[in-house]
Amino acid sequence: MADLSADIAALPDKTLLVLDDDAPLRTRLGRALEQRGFETTLVGSVSEALAAVRQAPPAFAVLDMRLEDGTGLKVVEAIREARPDSKVVMLTGYGNIATAVAAVKSGAIDYLSKPADADDVARALFAL
Repeated sequence: MADLSADIAALPDKTLLVLDDDAPLRTRLGRALEQRGFETTLVGSVSEALAAVRQAPPAFAVLDMRLEDGTGLKVVEAIREARPDSKVVMLTGYGNIATAVAAVKSGAIDYLSKPADADDVARALFAL
């Protein structure tokens, strides 16, 4: 983890959007990623995420796939339009090949099943 924290510290832009409708998970993951050096924005719905992307497109994002008001894929598309160089990781409690393919086709760099560990998420963000 020390090397990863150094990699994060060296980034010119450490902004990270975390979208999940599970508030305890969102808070726990956000805090863990902040401890690794990211500057996090935490949101609980697709509409909040889209507003955050419009206000300040993040360099990184960790997005839940299924939410009450839509799908994380809509947020991936908005991020890709606003900031094509961003790195997005999708999270889901409903892992299957079709949703993984949809996530990657929409622009996500990786797809992780819940509950995802903060180290796994950070490694996924730096995979490419």
